[in-house]
Amino acid sequence: MHILRVWGCIGSYVRKEDFMSSLMSIFGYVDKGYNGYGTRVECSIRSGFPGFDITGLPGASVKEARERVRCAIRSCGFKFPQNRVLVNLSPASQPKDSTLLDLPLACAVLTSQAKKDLPGIASAGLKVMIAGELSLEGAVLRAPQTIGAVEAARRAGCGFCIVPESDSAISDAADIRVIEVKNLAQAFSVCCDIAVGNIESPEEGLRQRERKTIFGDVIGMEKEKDLVSLAACGFHSILLFGPPGVGKTMLSRKLHLLLPPLSEEGENEVSRIMGCADIHEKTEDPRVRMLGHDCTQIQFVSGKTPKSPGEGALSHLGTLILDELDKYPPKLLETVRDTYDKGFTQSSRSGEVITYPARYLMVANMNACACANLGDPDGICTCTAQKLTTHWAKVGRQMIERFDMRIPVGTHKDLLSMMDTPKRDDSWYLDRIHAAAERQKHRYRYIDDVDFNGQIHYDTASLGVLRDEIALFNTISGHDSMNSRSQIASLALARTIADWDDCPVVTEEHFAKAAELRRYGLGDYYWRSLR
Repeated sequence: MHILRVWGCIGSYVRKEDFMSSLMSIFGYVDKGYNGYGTRVECSIRSGFPGFDITGLPGASVKEARERVRCAIRSCGFKFPQNRVLVNLSPASQPKDSTLLDLPLACAVLTSQAKKDLPGIASAGLKVMIAGELSLEGAVLRAPQTIGAVEAARRAGCGFCIVPESDSAISDAADIRVIEVKNLAQAFSVCCDIAVGNIESPEEGLRQRERKTIFGDVIGMEKEKDLVSLAACGFHSILLFGPPGVGKTMLSRKLHLLLPPLSEEGENEVSRIMGCADIHEKTEDPRVRMLGHDCTQIQFVSGKTPKSPGEGALSHLGTLILDELDKYPPKLLETVRDTYDKGFTQSSRSGEVITYPARYLMVANMNACACANLGDPDGICTCTAQKLTTHWAKVGRQMIERFDMRIPVGTHKDLLSMMDTPKRDDSWYLDRIHAAAERQKHRYRYIDDVDFNGQIHYDTASLGVLRDEIALFNTISGHDSMNSRSQIASLALARTIADWDDCPVVTEEHFAKAAELRRYGLGDYYWRSLR
């Protein structure tokens, strides 16, 4: 049996077989105010002139950490390696400037030295987040901002988080074990215990966070919930409008939770885009982006670097929320609309054309009029016909036509009756959406970039599988005044309504309902028609 003593001052012995079987990666925490992020800390000790180098865009405080780490290691009774020490902070494309990287740097050096003494030990698998600033004596200084390290550890997929001791203990998260330490020796001892399994990792089942409730906090609005679910079912863009405070924004933020699961090909596309944007951590809501009103056209089609994806590509196969639609600059809306039509973004900032897929579902909301009283039974709308037309003209007819569903959301005054209204479980909506989505995927299985009815405008060849529906549509609709886009959108929405109703054949009733859901915004503005 081979025995390794961890430099004598810890007092714990580790079997070589156990240590070689351990696979552990160390992550540090970069404090960025409220939202920090994790960076992987890798250390390599090799023969050469003694030195301590740090790569990966370290800031001034991280460069200074070399001397603090060297002194703290020696103060705790360890021997600093008399070789060439290289520490890399990845991803190397992001600047890192935080004193909270002191402790993970020191632990990385010590664990790397242990692996050097025992060749063949890998550095992958178990993930440990470490955050803390070191004093020259090796003490871990208290830092209130390390509370954010727990959330960053969860996003990075870490099972453990080592933080400084604080006055108020930081409680364990559902899927992370939080360990408080006083000094470097204790932190390294904890790392060794984790590596050999003396500290059990959280149960794997706890790592799978329970799905968020979707409509559990929505009071009433049964009709609106059905329509939002219908939009998610067929990947139809939707516009919600009405007076303030009726729940438009709330419903907008629910829709991505209803989207059918991504196919394997779709997951690969989204993962590639996130990788190009240097988004490596897990997020709670990877299929939703809320477009800021200060977003520029360049930011929408391209990211911080010339070849990185912008907001359009980051919304691929998810929802793009346009809150207060009439407040966006016209040029930005034109770019959003153009990208929606094409299904991809193109940028030439780097001197070459960079293309990313961007097939997203738009979910927008706005007030019905300039004074915001239209639709409120207790309010008095003072807008003239000209003001009403001007208000909707800020969005423009071209943009409004891209919304397959335009839903007025009214005010509900009787809160008690809304609370007493029977509610459907989230599972009812999800099961129905899943069943309808499977029908659509089977229908378009031979057509690229089309999985749902709401995506048929990306490839008009998909209309070939809807010949019967087109024939009925031509028979019953007075579509002489409708352009091709409106005809295709009406056809797609009627097909989705039939799928939602588990009906293999589209009927006149389905077309009538589709026409009703599309009527507003182009002359009919809810309670007031200017046609």
